[in-house]
Amino acid sequence: MHPVFKVLTVAGFAMGVAAGCAQGQDGGGEDCPSDAEFFEEQVWKPFASMTCFSCHNSEGAAKDSAMVLRPPGEEGAAAYNMQVMAGVANEEVDGTSVLLLKPIGAHPDGHGGGTQLTPGTPDYAALEEFVARAQGTFDCEQDSGSDGEEGGEVASCEDANSDIGGRGIRRLSHLEYDNTVRDLVAVDGDLAAQAEGFASDNVINGFTNNADSLTVSGLLADQYRVAAEALADHIVTNQGDFLGCDPIDGEACAESFMRAFAVRAFRRPVTDEEVARYLALYTVVEAEDGFDEGLKWMVAAALQSPNFLYRTELGVDAGDGTYTLTAHEVASELSYLIVGTMPDAELEALAESGEILDPAVLEAQAQRLLGAPGSERVLARFVDEWLGIGLLPTVTRDPDLYPEFTPEIREAMLGETHRVVAEVFYSGGSLADLLTADFTHVTSELAAFYGVPAPGEVDAEGYGRVGLDGVSYGGLMTQGSVNAAHALPTTSSPIHRGLMVRGRLMCHELPPPPAGLDTSPPAVDPDLSTRERYAAHSSEMACSGCHELIDGIGFGLEHYDAIGRFREVDGIHPVDATGEIVRSQGIDGTFEGAAELQGILAGGDEVRDCYAQLWTEFALGAELEGELECVGESMRESFATNGGRLDGLVSELVRSPHFLRRQAGDYVPGGDTGGGDEGESSTDEGGSSTDGGEGEADTESEDSGGDGLISEGIEIEVTIDSQWAQGQCNTIHVYNVTDAPIDWEVSLILEGTLNNHWTSTATPDGEYTTFTGDFTNATVPAQGTTSFGYCVSY
Repeated sequence: MHPVFKVLTVAGFAMGVAAGCAQGQDGGGEDCPSDAEFFEEQVWKPFASMTCFSCHNSEGAAKDSAMVLRPPGEEGAAAYNMQVMAGVANEEVDGTSVLLLKPIGAHPDGHGGGTQLTPGTPDYAALEEFVARAQGTFDCEQDSGSDGEEGGEVASCEDANSDIGGRGIRRLSHLEYDNTVRDLVAVDGDLAAQAEGFASDNVINGFTNNADSLTVSGLLADQYRVAAEALADHIVTNQGDFLGCDPIDGEACAESFMRAFAVRAFRRPVTDEEVARYLALYTVVEAEDGFDEGLKWMVAAALQSPNFLYRTELGVDAGDGTYTLTAHEVASELSYLIVGTMPDAELEALAESGEILDPAVLEAQAQRLLGAPGSERVLARFVDEWLGIGLLPTVTRDPDLYPEFTPEIREAMLGETHRVVAEVFYSGGSLADLLTADFTHVTSELAAFYGVPAPGEVDAEGYGRVGLDGVSYGGLMTQGSVNAAHALPTTSSPIHRGLMVRGRLMCHELPPPPAGLDTSPPAVDPDLSTRERYAAHSSEMACSGCHELIDGIGFGLEHYDAIGRFREVDGIHPVDATGEIVRSQGIDGTFEGAAELQGILAGGDEVRDCYAQLWTEFALGAELEGELECVGESMRESFATNGGRLDGLVSELVRSPHFLRRQAGDYVPGGDTGGGDEGESSTDEGGSSTDGGEGEADTESEDSGGDGLISEGIEIEVTIDSQWAQGQCNTIHVYNVTDAPIDWEVSLILEGTLNNHWTSTATPDGEYTTFTGDFTNATVPAQGTTSFGYCVSY
């Protein structure tokens, strides 16, 4: 027996909680699963079999630790592993189980495998319950269905309003920004591609539109300013196309233009107070520099406003613990979901009349937008980020080895994948159809590159549809873009391709390599095939736990070289494309080549669920955890019900309760769901929140009848724009969540000594500094936003 076991046995472990299970269940059943059932279904299969076992095995990096597990499938492994982990669960540091400290990186000695779980997620909640069961403190009747506290479970998705979830404020992604200015200002070319030069957005789970990460740094704010001024210059230069009035009328013309422009730019009705603020700016500038300059700076200010740069999904209080989104919010939500830009004239009219809130009208508009050109652009962006092929134009390849891998071929490969996905998507096809497609869309140059028949009829870009033999090419895993994007400069890469399949098609999060491990690829050796080199590399004890998950899949794609061409030989070595999937949720087995791999993936429930998960995360701009976990579960179930039909996810999301409502309280616009953990924000009902870390955004809201810190009806978002050893600068976004204008006031305890502030007045008030608006933003309109900023020295 392993020394960490203490005196625990499987039977003794189960006895510790049997009394807490529902009477008549005998330690099992739906209401209170037995310890063995819970461990296997909630702990072992979802994460421990991959993230833990990869290092914690007899030959892995953690072979000398107190937790050495047996491989899945070995007789008696489940009971043995449960016992081992129960022993570790009973080891404590300062009153907290080692099993809870290690995977979140909170143990005093650290964790060689890095951070593997996050408090507040379903996996961590399951681990907390496992620890409670192991320690004999779990009571099934008392703890079942709690909110994820230690010893509890994530709230049931059967609860009322559980599938609504939170939301708030979302900054436009760079793609949405360019699409919006193109449609708002009627520009193309360089003016419509302002975001190409913007500071890159953070990538969260593969996607660049995650609302949590879409903050505005000082650099991006300056880039927004430059772009706004360039676009304002365009309007001034072409004012005859925009004004709709005669400049000789001066302020009256400026007001008429601004009222109409702001409605479109802010994607909602505007108030007289808002228009007056911009006219005040116009008046000041016009008095010195004339009409054109006044017009320019009024437009430039509007294009830097949070009302333009952010889209709100706040709604109005429904009186039942939820908020109902306004008609204009729903119109924007629908438009950005499907075509990635501001609502068009038809949607604006339906929002103005309120008809867009009619479910039949909403679904009809969704179908109309799916037929618009912008829909394909959004779908292409999702595909690029889902499959990790967006960097194909810039990946490095040895020009001496692959001179034919030109920029034109790379671009043609992306166009090929976009068109194949689009055909399956818009024809009502399924994920299985995409994985096993027997056709492609190629240019004549790309056809010659692959060695497939040239297309007959071609579209305006030179692409035509051709049938494939299903042996060398045919199906998603044979696409040149996929195989070339996941390779190395001089050779294919079973690791990169295996990781792509494991992470983007199966949603398996694998642990990072152990610290200090040499992760460089094996050196090229003409006497060995790529497979032989990687087989030797992954046989090392510290590597094998993870590499058996990855390499067996990647080897199945060895028929494709570093630039995505089919080959029968690797140098002088015949290609061996046999592979194996292990430790999956139902698709374990051997296969040979891409065709068989795709067939296995096409039949896998976890592959289907993974696609639904990732598409929904992209659509919502958020990871499906916390308040959104039940939204994700609903989308996965509906995707399974409709047979994995790709376009069905759009309809299902539009029909879902989440699309029209949000839960009250804990959602942090552009930030995180409340959890109360260090580094996260937590908002009590009607209460306040804690500050997050650098670059994070938090909200606070407090009644004026309480401590008087924030005006009633106001919520704020704090973004740390920059931070250095001697100080920091913050931007505070102010949100009016009511249906009436508010003269706002925000009192903060500053992190240091105030040395600068803007678009506000600042008044010391004891331990607080009270900020109010200046002449441009003193009043926040109903459902409107404004912002101010300050810098402090430590």
